Amino acid sequence: MSGDVQNDRSAGTSEEIPLTGGNVSTVVRVGATVRRNTGPWTPAVHALLKHLAAAGFTGAPRTYGFDDQSREVLEFVEGECGKYPLASHWTTDEVLVTVAAMLRMFHDAQIGFVAPTDMQWRSLGPRPPDTEVICHHDAAPHNVVWRPDGTLCMIDFDLASPGARIYDVAYSAWTWTPLFSDHDSQTLGWRYPDRARRLRLFADAYGLLPHDRKRLVQVIRSRIVDHIEGIRRMAAAGEPAFVRIVRNGHLKRPMRDLRLIDHERDVLEHALS
Repeated sequence: MSGDVQNDRSAGTSEEIPLTGGNVSTVVRVGATVRRNTGPWTPAVHALLKHLAAAGFTGAPRTYGFDDQSREVLEFVEGECGKYPLASHWTTDEVLVTVAAMLRMFHDAQIGFVAPTDMQWRSLGPRPPDTEVICHHDAAPHNVVWRPDGTLCMIDFDLASPGARIYDVAYSAWTWTPLFSDHDSQTLGWRYPDRARRLRLFADAYGLLPHDRKRLVQVIRSRIVDHIEGIRRMAAAGEPAFVRIVRNGHLKRPMRDLRLIDHERDVLEHALS
C-alpha cells in the first residue's frame, strides 16, 4: 500500500497493544502494523526504508507513512526479538555470521540512495568525516527480529545517520561477539564466548577489507567511547530516555568493555590478521 497515511491494515481491529523492550520510543502494535512516535529525523528514515524495499532488501520493515495521530506506521515484523538474557539459539556462530551478512547486504542495498538535502538525521554525536553509507548505529540483538522462516530483520532505525561502514560493523561486532566481560556475557545470555574467534567470524562474514580489519579493534573502542559520550550528551540535554539510561547505571557496562578491549587488544588484533 502506498500513500502518506496508513489506516489500519489489520482486518478491522484497532486495538493498540503496547510493545515493550525499547529504551527510547513509545511503540504499539495495531494489527499488522507498528505505530511509533516520530521526530524530525523520521522523513529521512522513511526515505531510506522505501529505498531498501525497492532494492529488494528484506532485512528492514516497510514504512506506510503516518496515521491520524501523526505516528509513523511501519510493518509489524513477526518473530522473536532479541531479549536479554538471550536464549541459546541467539548466541550461535550461525546467527553471528547471519547478522554480519545482513549488515553487509543493508549497506550494499543503499547503492543509488540519495537522501534529500532538506532532511535531517538523528545522531548521538557529530557526523563522522568519512561517511559512506547510512549506518543503523544500533544493530544489536535487541533491535533484531528472528522471523519464523529463519531470516533476520533489523528494526528501530531512529538512530540511523550517515557514517562509515566500519563504524556500523564495529557496533554490531561489539554487541554480537560480544566484547563483554565473562560476567556480563553470562548475565546477557552468552556462555564464555571465544571473543577473538567470533570477532574474526564476524569480520569474515561481512567481508571486511584488509585495511579495515587492521583497525577494527580500535574503531570498536572508539565506537564505545562515542556511545558513552553520546548518551551523556543526550541526557544532559534533558531527553528523558537517555536521562533514565544514565540514572539507571547502564553506562557502567560499556566502561567495563573498554577495559576488556584494552586488556585483550593484542589477542583480538591477532585473530583479525
